[in-house]
Amino acid sequence: MSYKINYFIASDKDVASYEKRLSICLMSNGFSFSLTDVYDELLALGEVECNLNAPIGALLTDIRGFLAETRMQTFGLKEAELIVFSDQFVWIPQHLFDADNLRQYLDVMCKVPMGYSVFEDYNDLIKAHLVFSADNNILSAFKVAIPGIKIRCQHSKMVNPVVLDSSDQRTMMLINIRDGVTDFALFENKKLLLSNSYSCANIDETMFYALNISHQFHLEDGRLLVGVCGDVDREKFAFLKGYFADIALYTGRPLTLTVPQMQHIHTYRCALVLS
Repeated sequence: MSYKINYFIASDKDVASYEKRLSICLMSNGFSFSLTDVYDELLALGEVECNLNAPIGALLTDIRGFLAETRMQTFGLKEAELIVFSDQFVWIPQHLFDADNLRQYLDVMCKVPMGYSVFEDYNDLIKAHLVFSADNNILSAFKVAIPGIKIRCQHSKMVNPVVLDSSDQRTMMLINIRDGVTDFALFENKKLLLSNSYSCANIDETMFYALNISHQFHLEDGRLLVGVCGDVDREKFAFLKGYFADIALYTGRPLTLTVPQMQHIHTYRCALVLS
């Protein structure tokens, strides 16, 4: 066994498969996951450490091993999604989108790496398609292990009802910090103004881009609300709060927690699987 379950907390509530939603989010060293029901009750939450760059057979064995060990059924689910992190992406408005031109959309901006394919993630909230590239090897392993799983991208998951509602009266900046990269999304009046990723070796560089965005959109007058999630600790949050007074940890959509141990998990670290 080459995978490691860092933590796994689950409810013993009996819920039919067709009422369950499984969300998995890739990380640099594995993936986080959540299982919810159609009534927004959190049934399971966890994090798995594994080598995503392993050959497809080894990765598939790890995924199947994790599913078997946690006794998670993957057939007949209401919904299953795999969230990938992609730095090669472009938003296309629905009225301009042509499914036959996926690769051409990205080719205008960058060269799609060997072993990668191009996908699209439609976001109905802003009526736009997110076209992005992702690793074939990783996606194939998850698709075989979890039939029918939908491929999503972090930039589309950051555009969700909770964040859009927060931008109704004020401008909202959502910051997702991960290993070596920070994702930004800016919203105003329930509209997406900016969606981008920047290489950030440390919190200072994340702060640089956050300040640059706020200056670019003239948000120095206290109109800005900042939400932060991902690889955040006490020191990073305090550093950001020193520049942005109105800042809070983003933990996803409101969910009912029936297992007491779930209340002690830092859900902002896996906010995308809870959005």
